[in-house]
Amino acid sequence: MKDISIDYLGGSGFLVAIGETCLLFDASENGPDRRILPAKETISAFEKRYVFISHRHEDHFSEKVYDLCGEDAIYVVGYDLPQPHRGERMQPGEERGFGAVNVRAFGSTDEGVSFLVEYAGIQIFHAGDLNLWHWRDESSITEIEAAERAFYDCVAPIPTSGIDLAFFPVDPRQGSMYDAGAGYFVMTVKPKIMIPMHFQGRGDVAMRFAITGETKNTKIVALEEAGDHIDLSIPDTDETAPDRKLKALLADQSFGS
Repeated sequence: MKDISIDYLGGSGFLVAIGETCLLFDASENGPDRRILPAKETISAFEKRYVFISHRHEDHFSEKVYDLCGEDAIYVVGYDLPQPHRGERMQPGEERGFGAVNVRAFGSTDEGVSFLVEYAGIQIFHAGDLNLWHWRDESSITEIEAAERAFYDCVAPIPTSGIDLAFFPVDPRQGSMYDAGAGYFVMTVKPKIMIPMHFQGRGDVAMRFAITGETKNTKIVALEEAGDHIDLSIPDTDETAPDRKLKALLADQSFGS
């Protein structure tokens, strides 16, 4: 089993801890829902710090992360993050190693990139704003077909086995299509665990997908609001369905801001 700890920061932000290393994804205090940034003392306690910024939108990026995580953190960012913001910029299709962390960048149907991060034998996918962005209740057939083609093209290169944990949008603004992208990702990529994000402060939407989107291959775990914490033990193999092998210990606690 592989043990990791996750704090939800609101929006698409997560602090993932694996031993003495932390991975900070799309942390921002800006957005329509409640957001938090981890305390500086929390971040500085880690031996190694990696910061991932999928793209430049303010609900995914805050300049405060540089002061929060310090000069010796490694910043891996989407190619569209403007200068002079620092970071190792990645284009879709690139793969790079940063010490013990290996990163592959994939496309997005909005701006920037999505990330597949491997560390200590654990593979974590963060979608950024990769999603099936159309509104079937409002969009034209042409718009729907274009959105579907763009999304399927972005997902196609992503490995369909080996991903332990995925963070993926379920956006209630899309009406009946709120889970179309996440559902397709679950059925094709088959991550062992998926945690919904980008649900505009609607924790009920994340919970709904946790009930309706789960499959024999993928366990859906909903963190409903900023400050929620979970400890996960991820199975090493796919011999048994995740819902029978996964040990998820939810803790109703905040780590401070």
